[in-house]
Amino acid sequence: MILRFTKFIFISLILIFIFGMFAGRIWDPDFWWHLKTGEYIYTNGSLPETDPFAYTTLPKDPLNPESKRIKFILTSYWLSQIIFFLIYKLAGLQGIIFFRATILTVLIYFVYRAIRREGADFYSSIILIIPSVIILSNFTGERPQLFSFLFVFLLVYLFEGFRMAEMNISRSSCKEINSGHRNSNLLYLLPIPFIMLLWANMHGGVFIGVIILSIYIICESIKFFKCKTGNSLPSKQLRILIVVCFLSILITILNPNKWDVFSVLIEFQKSKYMESIVESRSPFIFLSAGFYNQEIITYIFLIIFCMFFVIINFKSIDITDLVILLFFLYMSVTSARTIPFFATIYAPFTVRYAIKTMRALNNKLHYIERLRSFSEKFKLGSLQPLLITLLSIVMFIVLANTRIINKGIVWERYPKGSAEFLKNNRIHGNMLNPYVWGGYLIWALYPDYKVFVDGRGLIEEVFFQNSKIFSANLQQFGDIPEWQAFMKVYNINFIITYSVNDFTGNLIPIIPFIMNDPEWLLVYMDNNSLIFVRESPENSEIIRKYEMPKKWVWNEIITEAAYKVKNVPQKTNFYITMGDAFFAKQDFQDARTMYLKAREINPSNSIVIQRLNSLNSIR
Repeated sequence: MILRFTKFIFISLILIFIFGMFAGRIWDPDFWWHLKTGEYIYTNGSLPETDPFAYTTLPKDPLNPESKRIKFILTSYWLSQIIFFLIYKLAGLQGIIFFRATILTVLIYFVYRAIRREGADFYSSIILIIPSVIILSNFTGERPQLFSFLFVFLLVYLFEGFRMAEMNISRSSCKEINSGHRNSNLLYLLPIPFIMLLWANMHGGVFIGVIILSIYIICESIKFFKCKTGNSLPSKQLRILIVVCFLSILITILNPNKWDVFSVLIEFQKSKYMESIVESRSPFIFLSAGFYNQEIITYIFLIIFCMFFVIINFKSIDITDLVILLFFLYMSVTSARTIPFFATIYAPFTVRYAIKTMRALNNKLHYIERLRSFSEKFKLGSLQPLLITLLSIVMFIVLANTRIINKGIVWERYPKGSAEFLKNNRIHGNMLNPYVWGGYLIWALYPDYKVFVDGRGLIEEVFFQNSKIFSANLQQFGDIPEWQAFMKVYNINFIITYSVNDFTGNLIPIIPFIMNDPEWLLVYMDNNSLIFVRESPENSEIIRKYEMPKKWVWNEIITEAAYKVKNVPQKTNFYITMGDAFFAKQDFQDARTMYLKAREINPSNSIVIQRLNSLNSIR
């Protein structure tokens, strides 16, 4: 009794600590347009039929009028978005942080329960949830995918609970008890249709749920007719599982887009737009680019750990287990955004085959029996309450000195100052903004302003046009560069932008062109954003009040690059960018310092060598 109580206290403290890890500041750029859409739906009492937030969005994609993507993005998250907005309305941004941390902590608790259900002991279960926590702590974005993380694991948890319960009954000999247990086992399947209905109105990840259901239908049917592929369900239980799965798939049609999620997904997979989304790329691309963060390293470890036990048990592995694991492994290898699914799903299946491997070793080597007799001889089991009590005290002290819920927003990621400037100084005409800031600007400035583009990427061609403008594409369009042609077509009157690319560390290519173009004037600058306006009569008052020398932009570039390089200190380009900015200011000593720092990281970098040679020629 004492041992159970101390374990309960300890796991509770662990979960509180994990909750604190997931309760970081708000950072996800897509959160803002989800929140604003929730407000729009709540205020208007209906789903948006056309895009209210971007002036570049037409009712249909002009290059692909049959596309269902625009309507899907506008309406497929509606329930999640309303939930986000209602939480914000009741509890502010701290409520959003609390909600996000709660969902992820509940998910980890279910992972823990699944590991325990497979037969792992208390201590091993605590250790085995650590990789899941590490990876999920890097996926704390406040967006509807949180529900998909939870629902995917819940589906597998419920199906595996049903399968394991049926296998235990099959081993039992008491028919009366078996009959009663079989009826209670159906409780595992009852929540599944409800989960799928909710999911279909919260996030497009419901297609993963449909695939999971299909895997269980197909694999369990194969096992029934070919017993060598794993433990099969009894005929009646298999029929019930199939009926529940088909019902759950059919019920997903009850959403504003019916089953368009599949056609939209296929369209998205074929699009060039998907290739441009960083999180849709393989995690191994990040490794090759030098991003060795804890999430990627932990993920690689999980693959090795999981596949080790799969390969050892390959001849006897259950086909359902194998297909589920390989499906989520394939997803995570091809797209970094799906790593959290594998990071949770791996746990119960890996434990299942790890225990099977240990039992096989025990039968041959008798190591486990020796350890057990050693434990009994020295009465190590009696020390467990004391050990857990001591660990609980340590955990309590750590928690007492730790802020469990962080407050506010990672403002360094957003143009808060620029948004305030635009609110206080109404600039008429069309805005040009970076893709990644569109969501925040929608939240901060609508309905006074509409954005050029945002994280929804409703029209693929607009996204690429935005990229061509900011990359200063020099391909000729008539007698002017293409990027300038797009600026004229959209009648851009002001530009809000950052100066340094977070991922590459390079200076945004449009910045030097704007700085050297007398038509564009600098009216606002802070540590992470710039605002330029076109020189015109309608902007004369803003220019008169706020114009500043464009050479000051070099200071902003240095400040921004110095902040961003902290996240990737081995990225050479940030130091080159700072060196170039110091060089432009004719601060040659600091320029040399930055170039030398870049050379330390990459001695063979040709750009660094060229820059240092240029400095030497000045001397």
